[in-house]
Amino acid sequence: MDLDDHLSEDGVVIDVRGATAGDLDAPGVLRDRLRALAARGYNVILLNVADVVHVDSVLLGAIVQAYAATIRSGGTLKLMNASKRLRDLLRVTKLDRIIDTIDREPDGL
Repeated sequence: MDLDDHLSEDGVVIDVRGATAGDLDAPGVLRDRLRALAARGYNVILLNVADVVHVDSVLLGAIVQAYAATIRSGGTLKLMNASKRLRDLLRVTKLDRIIDTIDREPDGL
């Protein structure tokens, strides 16, 4: 999993790319990036998951950990461009009640 971020005037967009299947480091990598951004004062985070190749429990766990870390630091986290599969997983696990999903960057910032 690769992470690239770009800043907007109201927050940070993190582009999540590549396969996460079997990438057990994914939660830690994402958590570390979020901690670094929070330390720099960014509290609105959008995770752009449009280019995620495979949705699995590792990715879902990474998203939950990222959400929890962001909330603990006083911020907000939203998913952007989630695939139908990811939205279905969020719905089945009832995480859609907690984690917002959006389709466009301006909707989340």
